[in-house]
Order: sequence, then structure tokens, then C-alpha cells
Amino acid sequence: MVSTVGLSSHLLAARIEVPRPEALIAAAEAHRLDGIRAMALRAMRNVASHYDASAWLDAYRLALLDTAGFDRLLPSEPRATLLDIGAGTGEVHVELARLFQRSVATETSEGTAKRAREKGIDCRTIDLGRVPWPADERFDVVALLNVIDRTERPITLLERAKRLVAPGGHLVIATPLPLRAHVHRAGGTSDPDEWLGVEGEDFESALGWLVERVLATRGLALVRWARTPYVSSGDARRARYELDDAILVLRPT
Repeated sequence: MVSTVGLSSHLLAARIEVPRPEALIAAAEAHRLDGIRAMALRAMRNVASHYDASAWLDAYRLALLDTAGFDRLLPSEPRATLLDIGAGTGEVHVELARLFQRSVATETSEGTAKRAREKGIDCRTIDLGRVPWPADERFDVVALLNVIDRTERPITLLERAKRLVAPGGHLVIATPLPLRAHVHRAGGTSDPDEWLGVEGEDFESALGWLVERVLATRGLALVRWARTPYVSSGDARRARYELDDAILVLRPT
């Protein structure tokens, strides 16, 4: 049973349980890197970003929630349109998009966006932390799934994502906690250009800081949240890599 020690009454009241996506986790494990691809990935990271190199080699499968999990997490309406910012190669997006009539994804990496398009996803190559969404439209749900901890400009991205939520809609944010902000670049990682300001050295304290001191102060009210593993394919050392994720459903105020 997951501990709730250290959570405020507000967070306890908003917490829901979601099913663990065992089939997706098994698929991620089955895609683990062999020795040759692992060596190729290490070499390519010296000249390309982690995301480009991983996409070129089809290195990883990711799992967060399956469609049933997202269905339980999200309010039942509105669910007509979805914008998934930073959708990666699309494994998580495919599960979420089944709940919507229309979905659009973005990626900053062209190699990653290409992998997403191969899955039939309408994926645009654009960095919304640097340029605004190019069309005058808004979406019922805007998702930032495991993005704010690894983007150069998380504050700018949050503000732009919030403005893209249609009236009555929701912003959905997933991030590992405690938050360890970093940006992947060729040759390694660096600090982001903007500091999001999330402190706390354990899941509970970091969650409280994120919800109450970062998101609420930017006009984002918590509707509900869940705790779930964020899983990536493993390698010769481990069958999978797993982070402790919070997924937050927020309402712009």
C-alpha cells in the first residue's frame, strides 16, 4: 500500500487510484536494449541529443497509464480535443488519444516526431517553450506528460499550455518526484534555462510544493491526481527503469 504520510488534507482528498498498466510494462520490458544497440546509443549521444539518438535506434518503449487508467483519471467531459505536448515516440499518447475525437501531438526532436507519425499520430515538430502555438485554437485537454522536468523553459511552457486549454477544459501534468530538472543535449545534460522552483527531497513534500507553491500561484487548481510508475525499457543491467510519477489534473482559474 502506498504511504500517504506527509500529504496535506487537500492532496489526500484529491487523490485517486488508477490501475497499474501491466501489459504495457511487460511490452516495455520485452523491448530492452541488447548490447549492440546500447553501445550504438552511447556513441550517438556524443553527437546528438538523447531523444534523437533514442529515436533513430528505436531504443525505448515507455509506459505510464493505459487507456483504462487515463479514463479513470480524467473528468468525463469535455473530451473532444487533445493536445499532447512533448509526446515522444507516441506509446503513451496512443493510450490517451483513444479517449478523444481528435488529438494532436508535438515534439522538439524531428527523429522522435517521425517515430510518432509512424504510429499514425498527427505530430508537429515545434518547441512551445520557445514559440507560441501557431494557430488560434484551444483544446479540451492539454497534456504535459513527463516534460516539465526536462525542458529548457518550463515556466514559459506551463504558461503557454495553460492558455491553450479551452473553457471548461483541463491541463494534465505528469512528472517524476522528487523533481530533478535537466535538459538532454549532445554529450550529456545541463540545467534548464528557467528554474521551476520545486523543492522537496521525497515524493510527498515535492508534490505539495509543486501543487501549492508552483501551480496554484500560476492559476492552476488541482482537480485530482494519481501516483503511478513511469516505466522505460531496460538494458543488460535491468529489465526496466521505473520512476515514481505524479499525474495531476488541473483546472485553469
